Amino acid sequence: MSTAAFPSRFFSRPMASIEREQSELQVQLADVIERSAVEMLDPERLLAIAEDLRAVSRQRGYHAGWVVVSLVLSALQRSTDTEGRLLDARRTYETLTGSPTQESGFRKKARQVVPVLHELIRRRLKALAQSATTPELRGRLANLRDVLIPDGCAFKLANQLAGVYGGTGQPSELKLHTVYSVRRGGAVSIERTAGSVHDNYGFHPAARERDALYIWDLGYNDYDRVVEATRAGALVLQRLKDGANPIVVASYGPEGHRRELRDAHGRKLHLEEACACALVHHSRTLDVDIELADHIVRVVCVPFGGEDRYYLTTLARAVFSPNDVAEIYRMRWEVEMFFRGLKVALRLDEVRRLVHRDSLDVVVSATLLAALLARDITSTINQLAAGESASAEAFPPGAPRCISLSARP
Repeated sequence: MSTAAFPSRFFSRPMASIEREQSELQVQLADVIERSAVEMLDPERLLAIAEDLRAVSRQRGYHAGWVVVSLVLSALQRSTDTEGRLLDARRTYETLTGSPTQESGFRKKARQVVPVLHELIRRRLKALAQSATTPELRGRLANLRDVLIPDGCAFKLANQLAGVYGGTGQPSELKLHTVYSVRRGGAVSIERTAGSVHDNYGFHPAARERDALYIWDLGYNDYDRVVEATRAGALVLQRLKDGANPIVVASYGPEGHRRELRDAHGRKLHLEEACACALVHHSRTLDVDIELADHIVRVVCVPFGGEDRYYLTTLARAVFSPNDVAEIYRMRWEVEMFFRGLKVALRLDEVRRLVHRDSLDVVVSATLLAALLARDITSTINQLAAGESASAEAFPPGAPRCISLSARP
């Protein structure tokens, strides 16, 4: 292996030191995975939850806790000979417990523990949303409480489920409506509907998060939603629909110079007219104020790939240039990667094989729990890596690593 594959700091120490550090890292990573898995998937605790929810009335036959564990772990299997999620979960259960299973009996128990899966998702999302230990955003986003990205993604289902989960592009689809938190690195809200439900109707938070930035795509384009978020103290960034022609109030030059926009008779102008009459500042980008109900909000235009892209936002002009606004909008890619992970890495695309509504519920719920588990592990590893990086900066190669005994508790 070439030396470029290793961090440069490795080459200032003997090979034995390198191997020792790698071994220590492996131990740390294994500990992170074990603690995260045990915290979420302790089978005895899961059994107690199942009993509290009356999902199981008494312990007989299959252990409800281990069934939940097996269902979640089946989403993480990467073998090429998988026979489907429920069959994979059966094999996992047999491996973990050493007990044989029957297809019908295991499937029945899997459907019985659905309330447990739902309760675990509810608890984990609530804990994630309320977490006080989540790292703050950095740079010019540091003043934001969070960046929240609502989006929806449809998954093709078997045609037999069309009566329950009607689709748009397909006869039957399941749609997940998600709010992704950039600060927390995962989904903080997930709802399931038929694929025919429009994204705009799948996003209805009880309250807006003050000082958070909401980024949504054209599927959520609703001026009333923008006004509602602004009144709640939240910030908004969205694309402006083609054909939108709002009333413009003022234009701003690259140096921030403001020019009020009126026609020769002092009347208000629409955006297209102001641009056509060259009343806006002559610049590679456009930055104007527009009227929206009783609010003044900002519209910027940035050329990209040979086309003009318009964005509506309430981000402060003094902090974020038009190019900054366009770059921040690209953070929507985070939620796209989340959905891609569900489809590919966590095998949610395989739900098209299922023809029973309850089995679909089992698999989808187990997949979402696997995603939350993966998020917990990734977050902890990132924090561990950040700590290692800070330690490396504080103690460069060759420097003595002395710790004052007085600092010990």
